[in-house]
Amino acid sequence: MAAVRDTLLKDAQLAGSAARLRRRSVMSRRTSQILALTILLPATISGSPGHAQENFKLLGEKEIRARVVGKDITDSSHWANYLRPDGVLLSSEMGRKWTGTWKIQNNKLCMSNPNPESPDCNEVWMSGANIRMRANKDQETFDAVVEKHRAN
Repeated sequence: MAAVRDTLLKDAQLAGSAARLRRRSVMSRRTSQILALTILLPATISGSPGHAQENFKLLGEKEIRARVVGKDITDSSHWANYLRPDGVLLSSEMGRKWTGTWKIQNNKLCMSNPNPESPDCNEVWMSGANIRMRANKDQETFDAVVEKHRAN
């Protein structure tokens, strides 16, 4: 009889613990949701970072030359592609460096890195210093930033 009572008592304690964990989980989720709304809602209302992606503009040849050539396309820490005005592409990633070429063809930025026989051509979209490149409308985008060139 004592064994049955001990088992029932342990089951009741486990059930109580599970209920407390569920309440904590729900409270934690609610707290996370409230925190996210507190941070994101003002940005969305003011039209700042929440709408930045909607402000991307497709660039043509002249705009690509003006905004990208002579600068670095980079993730700001691991890699950088420097488009020299003479068509040379200087790339570096995690300390490794190589040279390729670039050109603008049909309003797309084409970079061969390092194989000049098969350049990758991408549409160039920009919003401020943010750059988004993609081969075609149905393809994934490649996002980075354009910065003043830093000599390596």
